[in-house]
Amino acid sequence: MIVRPCRPEDAVAVRRICVATGDAGEHSRHILRDPELMAHVFAGPYLALQPRLCFLAEISGQPLGYAVAALDSTEFYHRWQREWSPAFAVSHPLTGAEERSDDADEHLRLLLHRPLRMLLPDSGSYPSHLHINVLSGARRSGLGAVLLRTLFTALEQAGSPGVQLGVRATNAAAHAFYRAMGMTRLPLDDGPAIRFGRPLGG
Repeated sequence: MIVRPCRPEDAVAVRRICVATGDAGEHSRHILRDPELMAHVFAGPYLALQPRLCFLAEISGQPLGYAVAALDSTEFYHRWQREWSPAFAVSHPLTGAEERSDDADEHLRLLLHRPLRMLLPDSGSYPSHLHINVLSGARRSGLGAVLLRTLFTALEQAGSPGVQLGVRATNAAAHAFYRAMGMTRLPLDDGPAIRFGRPLGG
């Protein structure tokens, strides 16, 4: 197993893994008409704007998982809106109906253009946030743990005092994994998602 910083040529593999695991570990096609929206929101902007905090795990040259993070979530989402969102003005325009819709595609399209909606509370104690995705066949192999430890170290070295993430409330396996990695459940859950956080640098 090798865990290494992402290179520009890894973007295709990272996006593929993101789409293949975007529905609580299952393929995004089960919940989206346009599964690529998952990668536009949860992979692409990190590779483009925070490449030093993007890591890929592979075995025998086969990419099996990745972890990405933003050091300062508020700053990151502002940059996203300035530098990432405009690229989708034509291909994924806002129609005005997204605010009132429960449709998953429209919800992600709204986040694509209004990323500050994803800003989580406790940004003082946990200013960083992360995403981790591992293909189903590579889970329970220790690969995810190595990815997270690598990312925690990178965030600590960058000066982050804490990192958090959101996870679906029904994803019990993920909850157990994050607890095993030293993360604890945080208050102020966000609808169908709950939050886990970990102090860093102490």
